[in-house]
Amino acid sequence: MNVSDMEKSEKACQNKNARKKDSKNIFVLGAALLAGFIMRMLSYASLTAGGGITFTGYDEFYHMRRILYTASNFPHSLNFDTYLNYPYGFEIGWPPFFDLLGALLAIIMGGTRPDTHTVEFAGALLPVLLGVLTIIPVYLIAASVFDRKTGLVGAFAFAVLPAHVYVSRFGAVDHHVAEVFLSTIAYAFFILALKLAGERSLSLSSLKNISSDRKLVNPLLLAVGSGLFFSLLIFTWVGAPALIGFVVLYALVQTTLDLKAGKKSDYLFICSSVALFATILFTIPLSAGAARQGFEMSAMYLSWFQVVYVLILLAGIFLLWSFSAYVSKKGMDWKYYPSVLILISVSGFLFLRIFSVEYYTFIIEGLRFFSGKGEYISTISEAVPLLLTAQGKLTFSAVLGSFGLSFLAALAGFFLLILELKSEKSKPEVVFFIVWTLFYAYLALSQRRFTYLFSVNISILTAYLLWVLLDSLDFETEVKKLVKSGKGMEKGPRPALQTGKKTPLKTKSKPKTRQGTESKIKVAEPDYFKLVSGMALIGLVFVPSLWLGAAFAKDAVSIDPEWKDSLEWLETSTPATSYYLEPSEIPEYGVLSWWDYGNWIVYVGKRPAVSNNFQTGVEDSAHFFLTDSEKEAKTIIEKLNIRYVITDTLMTEGKFGAIAKIAGKEIGDYYEVKTVQENTGLKTVATPKQTLLQTQIYKLYKLDGTSLGNFRLVHESTINTTDGNSSGNTVKIFEYVKGATLSGTASPNETVMATLELSSNTGRTFTYQKGSVADEKGSFEITVPYSTEDTGGVHAISTYSLTTGKNSTVSGIQVAENDILNGNRIDTSNN
Repeated sequence: MNVSDMEKSEKACQNKNARKKDSKNIFVLGAALLAGFIMRMLSYASLTAGGGITFTGYDEFYHMRRILYTASNFPHSLNFDTYLNYPYGFEIGWPPFFDLLGALLAIIMGGTRPDTHTVEFAGALLPVLLGVLTIIPVYLIAASVFDRKTGLVGAFAFAVLPAHVYVSRFGAVDHHVAEVFLSTIAYAFFILALKLAGERSLSLSSLKNISSDRKLVNPLLLAVGSGLFFSLLIFTWVGAPALIGFVVLYALVQTTLDLKAGKKSDYLFICSSVALFATILFTIPLSAGAARQGFEMSAMYLSWFQVVYVLILLAGIFLLWSFSAYVSKKGMDWKYYPSVLILISVSGFLFLRIFSVEYYTFIIEGLRFFSGKGEYISTISEAVPLLLTAQGKLTFSAVLGSFGLSFLAALAGFFLLILELKSEKSKPEVVFFIVWTLFYAYLALSQRRFTYLFSVNISILTAYLLWVLLDSLDFETEVKKLVKSGKGMEKGPRPALQTGKKTPLKTKSKPKTRQGTESKIKVAEPDYFKLVSGMALIGLVFVPSLWLGAAFAKDAVSIDPEWKDSLEWLETSTPATSYYLEPSEIPEYGVLSWWDYGNWIVYVGKRPAVSNNFQTGVEDSAHFFLTDSEKEAKTIIEKLNIRYVITDTLMTEGKFGAIAKIAGKEIGDYYEVKTVQENTGLKTVATPKQTLLQTQIYKLYKLDGTSLGNFRLVHESTINTTDGNSSGNTVKIFEYVKGATLSGTASPNETVMATLELSSNTGRTFTYQKGSVADEKGSFEITVPYSTEDTGGVHAISTYSLTTGKNSTVSGIQVAENDILNGNRIDTSNN
């Protein structure tokens, strides 16, 4: 065999080994995808137990409304909904891409006109598919920044990380999972572009040879791919500009490091410019199709703002590029570069404040949003800082609940990466990952809801530290030894059976070879201490994540059983409202409750809501529930054309503080809060004040509206608490009616009390009492909301009685349902 043949043979052997290695990597990655799918489908059983499909959370119900609408009107999305912010309607700020994907999946599964069940199943399945697919770019990033082994471990870590499982489990129909999916792919393409551009020395001068050197095209194509997914991110989430703007922040850091090291940054600016320019090209048609008439600039809706914003980012990249060239050409100290640019940024910000208040406001509001500040955002539990409770006390429960012990592993991995970075050259992909991690850490620490974004970095850093530790134990080598020793035992010679004859030993045959074989066998014996140590490390990282992730998935928090019962009653037992599937006209009446429950009311109850999870109508709702005047309450109800009011236990307890805050009140105005010492420790005790007892929410929920003239209880939740299927949260629905007026005469200035015994739909009995004082002529009027007819549900079990003075009682007063609805007057003098 000549030298050429030997080289070909060696090359073929290398290719074969490479293909074998790639096949193993694909197999392991496939196993990670399967594990991620199983984890995210654990919620399937609980959410489909009743035969239908239930969804988790709050926003998920409105996403399903949009997906249903889009599936019937594809590709048009629901952008204005008269069932929100009733009676004014509301323009939806959510970009439509996530809902378009859900509708498209439903059409693929059920044809051009899928039924409701198919659409709901597609919507529930979509986050699972997006969550599992995100594992692939996580692997690509980890493999690019570190190596393939770290990438595979990172894929498994991400597959089971609770923070991401939570937003991508079956039934979690929310765009958060799409944010992670699209941003991670965009960053993965950008990292790969940077890496290839650096390895292939991409520069302005090399672009002249791009037609002859095809290798230079690849990083440019990857940068274009990054821009494509950035534009889809814009079409998915209003917060996307912040994630795209991060590219400029990274460019500033990387260019500073390059100047310090005496390197050119052409590769960086070419990739950044191409990515941002591609983002603009892909975003223009999206904005043109979704933007309202005129050249509107709004950060809260899809508009031309996003295009102009990316143009500004592109201009920023050219500024960074030109100034770095100037600093390099003049031989200036690298420290001037970041200092001057930060000064220019601050000056530009001040310039905006003076000459463009609109853009300045967009930036300020954006910063406040990502910092968890704002009038309404501070009342949202998921917007609380990661390491603080709602009361501002330090806590680690949220971070451990989101990441398990992976957070500690990732923290150690981050510091180890920083230490290694000092001893090596600053590779662009590594610097990008570090700055990206710091950026996402800031978001997560500011608001705990952003842990789903941070989960990518946590997974990769966990894998990095874990593999460093496993490598120090030679864990992979020891596993191979264990596998080989197992195979050797299976294939080795069996001992000779004792048959009474001695088997001759070949003592003279190649003793050295035998000794060598024995020596090899001893070398191949695995180190069980290292194996056990390695398995313990893997268990410490993965077992908590698996346990927490499975708990998140299995115990999928969905709509309260009490709320589901009440809203299903609302749908079937109250007059249907029009335009539900085509919400372009104002429906006949609305429903008032707290904003947390608005999306449930719209989707499950199929009724218009004054307040919903977009924080619409919150001022009117808060003032209605806290007013101590029935006249003011009636004014709000009639202004908004409300027919039903829904209350629950939490509105008088856990959510009361938020209601008070939005109404401009303090919790101390209604509760006397004290900290007392008990046997188990300090405990906060809230004692109601008289002001609480006068509020509309207290009169309705706690007193069943028994002192009100225009509100009547029509339903309370009926859940069997003996089987554990209860949240302990009683829901009560009240109807606003004109009420019948009982009139008559009594002694002047005498108190007259109307009394009626009632039974609720649960069989609970209670007493309605409404009083009035006769005028100087002895005339009185009492408006009552209940009829004495048996209307089913909540109904009277007696007739009205009127008590005047101490012993004078008139009973047997009948009130028809028609009298209640039409506001008729009933003269009780004849009784």
